[in-house]
Amino acid sequence: MSLNPTTYLTFFLFVFMLMSFDGTIDNLVFEDFSEEEKEIQVYNIENLNSKGLDFCAIPYGNGIVFTSSRNKVDGSGLKNVFNNNYFDLYYSEKIGDDTYRDPQKLKGKINGDLHDGTATFNTVGDMMYFTRNNERSSGLISLKIYSAEEAEGHWINLKELPFNSKKFSTCHPTLTRDGKILYFASDRPGGYGGMDIYKSIFINGKWGEAQNLGVNVNGEGNELFPYINEAGHLFFSSDGYMSMGRLDIFLSKKAGKGFKRRTNVGEPFNTVADDFGFYIDETGEHGYLSSNRHGGKGNDDVYGWKLVEKKISKTIIVVDEATGEKINEAEVSIDNEKKSWNRNILKTVESGTYEYEVQNSNEYFLSIEKEGYEEYAAVLEKDIIYDEKETIVTLRKRKLSLFSGKVQEQVFHKGMENVEIELLNECDGRVQLEKSSKDGSFGFTIMCGCEYIIIAKKEGFMTKTKILSKELNPCQSTQLIEGIIELRPVPNSNYPRASIFDE
Repeated sequence: MSLNPTTYLTFFLFVFMLMSFDGTIDNLVFEDFSEEEKEIQVYNIENLNSKGLDFCAIPYGNGIVFTSSRNKVDGSGLKNVFNNNYFDLYYSEKIGDDTYRDPQKLKGKINGDLHDGTATFNTVGDMMYFTRNNERSSGLISLKIYSAEEAEGHWINLKELPFNSKKFSTCHPTLTRDGKILYFASDRPGGYGGMDIYKSIFINGKWGEAQNLGVNVNGEGNELFPYINEAGHLFFSSDGYMSMGRLDIFLSKKAGKGFKRRTNVGEPFNTVADDFGFYIDETGEHGYLSSNRHGGKGNDDVYGWKLVEKKISKTIIVVDEATGEKINEAEVSIDNEKKSWNRNILKTVESGTYEYEVQNSNEYFLSIEKEGYEEYAAVLEKDIIYDEKETIVTLRKRKLSLFSGKVQEQVFHKGMENVEIELLNECDGRVQLEKSSKDGSFGFTIMCGCEYIIIAKKEGFMTKTKILSKELNPCQSTQLIEGIIELRPVPNSNYPRASIFDE
């Protein structure tokens, strides 16, 4: 049975994703690899799955913990979905390569009378955060996150976290390695779409207020299953922009205190079906994901994947076009000819010199970014990559342009004063802030050839996002770019609600 995103959002939004990256994984590139040099095998772990829904496997102890709707009588799982039986957390001991013992429910008070699932653990393994149904209120059942403590193999001392509410859902917890930040999904008011990704910081023994991760992560769709790796990069699933199918796995790389715009991780991790629950082990060569792709044993199944790769070294030297001097601290990346889910950022080996371990492919896409310079992009043929150990690239200083904008009320088109305007430069991540004048006007100096995100906020009005594309901001000459942003009042309803359970 194929389950669309609406079904997920109605029945299964307690799903979460946890991953345990080692710092060395940051240099690994996942792509649709050439068969000659790199192969990713995605396979169904049949002895772990049932006819029902099995998903979001994460390592714990000597095995894994995952969520399942399996019927304890016949393993079908169908009764659990449609006849008021519930999802629970299961543990399965690993006894060989992708071989596991019969799953057993976690012991203690974790699996209650309602839906329980999708947990995240601290590094010691004695503290768990998990999602559970809230009691029915006004015809709706929302979700909450709870903590639990391990004692002699049982989970006890269940406590509700302070940022929960009966008015909206909070779910999909995932904990940073140091245990200080909890990331989760929620449909609370003030977001960008249905479900958004938020974070809470543990300070002075308490979890702080929920903070939305912003427009580079969240959009008009539903963002789910967050995970932060040790380097601070964010992985999550979404049914929104640039999705290959329904739910796809995305990556937003760390950029200062925020995140860069999200990127689809691509095939074979994503398909036309729902793909989520991605995990990678410390070696970077094995992991899990969850999917209802064709050929599974049940509805959602737990899949394993394996990676084998070979690497060769390539050096890129970046210099200033006018002076010929080497440019330090540029962001240099290379993708192969097939769509990559993540740009591979090159290491700096010396001043202005960057090194890349490449894979076998016919063509490579080279991209170089540096604040104050025009972005460089070029396709490199296979012979250049393999036959030339060094490639010298020259960068040209950017010209500056002026963006002149105006904020007005959507219905009567009247200029709006004191609107908070945030301008995000996608080239270097810099943010500029300004407030509109009495007639609604505002202005920014911008670098040519860069894409900008303009966000307008005012109390009582819906936040508006506008994209200033590279095509509207070319580098041929300095110019004046004009734009209008229209705001509309906040509606009285919080619809849509994306994370409730129906009977």
